[in-house]
Amino acid sequence: MNFQPAKLLWAVWALTMVTPLWAQKTAPLQVSKSVTESCRNASFRTVPALPFRVGDSIPFSIVIGLKNFDFDQNTQVVVTPEVHYRNKAVALQPMRFKALANRNLNPELWEDTVMASLVRRGENLFEHAVQVPYEEGIESATLEARFTVIEGKTSRELPLVRISSAGFSSFARFLEPTLELMDLDYEKEKLCIKEIHTINFPAGRYEVGDALNQGAFQQLLATLQSPREILEIKITGSASPEGESSNNENLAYKRMENLSKTIVRELLGRKQNAMASSEVFADGFVTTRWVQQTWDSIVPMLSGLRSSNAPKIKAALVAAEGQEAKKKAAEKFSSDYQRMVNDWFPAMRSCRVEILSTPSDQSILNDLKAFAKGSTKNQWPATRMIQMALAAESEQTSMELYRKAATWYPEDYRAHFKLGMLHYRNNRLTEAENRFQQAVILNPKSAESKNNLGATLSQLNRFGEAMSLFKAAAVQGRSSSINQSYVAARLGHFGDALETMDQEPSHNRALCQIGAGQAYEAIATLQAIEPRQALTAYLTAIAATRINDIALVCEQVRIAIQSDLTMREWAKKEADFHPYRTNAQFREAIKLPPDSQRVGND
Repeated sequence: MNFQPAKLLWAVWALTMVTPLWAQKTAPLQVSKSVTESCRNASFRTVPALPFRVGDSIPFSIVIGLKNFDFDQNTQVVVTPEVHYRNKAVALQPMRFKALANRNLNPELWEDTVMASLVRRGENLFEHAVQVPYEEGIESATLEARFTVIEGKTSRELPLVRISSAGFSSFARFLEPTLELMDLDYEKEKLCIKEIHTINFPAGRYEVGDALNQGAFQQLLATLQSPREILEIKITGSASPEGESSNNENLAYKRMENLSKTIVRELLGRKQNAMASSEVFADGFVTTRWVQQTWDSIVPMLSGLRSSNAPKIKAALVAAEGQEAKKKAAEKFSSDYQRMVNDWFPAMRSCRVEILSTPSDQSILNDLKAFAKGSTKNQWPATRMIQMALAAESEQTSMELYRKAATWYPEDYRAHFKLGMLHYRNNRLTEAENRFQQAVILNPKSAESKNNLGATLSQLNRFGEAMSLFKAAAVQGRSSSINQSYVAARLGHFGDALETMDQEPSHNRALCQIGAGQAYEAIATLQAIEPRQALTAYLTAIAATRINDIALVCEQVRIAIQSDLTMREWAKKEADFHPYRTNAQFREAIKLPPDSQRVGND
């Protein structure tokens, strides 16, 4: 027999190629049946039971229960939660389980946050935090779990297991973005003018036309009609110590009320830089305060009384106890008392009006004209340029001045701050973020910059960063409860939001009560909102699902759809209404004819 090396080499090569195929076909494809059954019988629940939407994501937890697990020491199980909606599946962060007979064998594994450890023949509950990005249509999604069992070199993927078909509640999407910006402290920065006008009234009178010093009143009107930007107005009312305190307080408030009405009318009717009603009636723009004048208030004035009795009157007032006793002590000095009544009391019956406004004197107007003509031969100081921008009649001119100031004085945070304000108000949020960020870097002590950067990040759905900035601003003494409550709600911290939120009935307050599990309180809040809107009824229906009041759910859904037909489509897929999908009463409530009469939106 002839030995042929070439044929032998071909035979070896053929065996090398065929053997892996043979080995693969004959290798076991099954994982242990007990492990498979344990996975199939796993229990699941979600925390909260109906995951809700927070911001642009939906964070929640899945509790996985595995019991009677009979495994080989090398057994691993990978559980991958999936969200299924609109014919798509979104895989969430997986959780991996490793079989351990004794935790002491591999103690570091027990500290591993990625891998959970299973104990033979025990009951194991594991809470797994996941987060799914929000997309339209996810309200009606289902949660599934994909199990992959690995034993040694063998693995098997099990059929999908249903976790929940309740969907994702998105009631938090109705939160209204109630955010407020803070402006610079113009007085501290020496960018403004403060004018004080004192209007005196006769005894018992409160009409503006009755003012004793009409000249001062005309000067007040002239300031209100000037082109300068009014930043804030403070009115302090007072009355003389004569008569009953309650009557004096009533007179003081009537004087302040009439003066406020006059101020509002003048600002809304300005020929230059007329103000919108939303600006005039904004919180904190016009504030009033009553100060009770007492007989002790006269003591400092006695030094101006040219009378030998002045020291005696002063001593008598200080010694007397109670306002009535002080009055009688002063009356004993009849001639000097009458002088006090005639000369000093009218000054006490007054309204002191403090107006903080931007400067607009002729020199600033001349500089504005020079800037408009392109003249920059004189490099104005940063403060002057900001004053010019504040006095400018067009936003474009203001922006050009702020940009020039930021270029000439890159270390001055104020120009960046004001540019951020303009960008924010025009919804240029990325530009606003950059400018406010620069202002914070240049002046870390500026709480206003931190607040406004936080408001901008809130609009960009970066709520965690925003909350940190709001808290930092609060530490520096400029807290915005409005901003903090809104962002806390968007983070799902509804209890914290309620603590800082205004007590007035509002949709936001009701939404936070729903999120905090206060369904009855939410319904009461919604019932107190006037005027009622379609959204008011719709949110009432959502709150009613929390107490399983099917009659109230159907009634309010029907009212909402009658007011706004688009809410029928919302109701069809709203996860909160999922338990009532097959209820005949609910199905009837959302099937109103298209031509049904609308109510409630007039």
